[in-house]
Amino acid sequence: MDNRSRTFAVLHIAVLLAGATGLFGRFISMGGLPLVWYRIMVAVVTMTAAMFALKRVHRIALKDVLPILGCGFLLAFHWVAFFASIKASNVSVGVVCIATSCFFTLCFQPLLAGKKVRLADVLVSFITILGVVLIVSIDIRYRAGILVGVVSAAID
Repeated sequence: MDNRSRTFAVLHIAVLLAGATGLFGRFISMGGLPLVWYRIMVAVVTMTAAMFALKRVHRIALKDVLPILGCGFLLAFHWVAFFASIKASNVSVGVVCIATSCFFTLCFQPLLAGKKVRLADVLVSFITILGVVLIVSIDIRYRAGILVGVVSAAID
C-alpha cells in the first residue's frame, strides 16, 4: 500500500471512529461524566499495558505533572460536554457543534501561539458558524445541546 492510500485509509478510519463516538454516546444510557470516567480508565489501563509491553515507559519530571494533569482535565471536560450535548439534542447537533472548534482555534491560536490568521481558515470557520446558526434558527429544541456543544468545541 502506498503512502497516499495509507493516508486515505487512516482518514476514513478516523472519520468512522469520530462518528461512532457520537452514536455510542447517544445509545449508552449513562451520563457524560461516568461515561468519560470509564473511557479514561480503559485508556489508562490499555496504554500502561502497551507501554510496558513495548518497554517504552518514561519518567515524567515533577514540573511537567501539573501541565499534563491540566490538559487531561480540559480534555475530560471537553468529552463530558460533548456527550452532554448529544444527550440534550442529538448526535448530528453534537457533531456539528464540534466542527466549530475550527472557529475557536482561529480565535485562540493567534493569542496563544502567535500564528497569523489565514483567509482560508476564516472562510471555513464562517461556513461552520453559519451552519450552526442555521440549525438554531430552524429548530429551537436543540438550543441547549448546541450551547453545550459549542462550549465543548471551545475547549477542544
